[in-house]
Amino acid sequence: MGKPTGFMEYERETAKAESPLERIHHFNEFHTPLSKEKQRQQAARCMACGVPFCQAGMMIGGMASGCPLNNLVPEWNDLLYNGCYEQAYARLMKTHCFPEFTSRVCPALCEKACTCNLNGDPVSTKENERTIIENAFATGW
Repeated sequence: MGKPTGFMEYERETAKAESPLERIHHFNEFHTPLSKEKQRQQAARCMACGVPFCQAGMMIGGMASGCPLNNLVPEWNDLLYNGCYEQAYARLMKTHCFPEFTSRVCPALCEKACTCNLNGDPVSTKENERTIIENAFATGW
C-alpha cells in the first residue's frame, strides 16, 4: 500500500467531462484527464483493505458486488501511486482484456463496493484504470 493515510488526505477527483451538447458534435475523447500528480493522489486513496470487496466479483444478498472480472484493483492502484506504470499495466492485463473500453463504459461496481464508500467517497478506480491503459497505449506497450 503506497500511502496508508491517502484516503484521509485526498478528496476524490475525476476527469472533467465535456457537456453532452458539445460532445455530440464529434467522436473525440470528451474527458480531460487529470495530471499525473493528481492521478497519483487518487491511487493513494486506495486503502489496500484486508478483504478488497472492490475486486471480489461476488453476489451478496442477490446483488453483484465488486468487479466481475476480479481485477486486482488494490495492486494496480499501489503500482500507479508509485509511478510503476508498466507494472500497473501488466497487473491490469492479468485479468482484463479490454480496459480501454470498460474504463469508459463500465458501471464501476468496484467503486460501489469500495470500503472508502462506507464513510465518504470511493476511490476513483475507473479513472485509475483509464489512466493506466491510456499510458500503455501512449508508450506502445
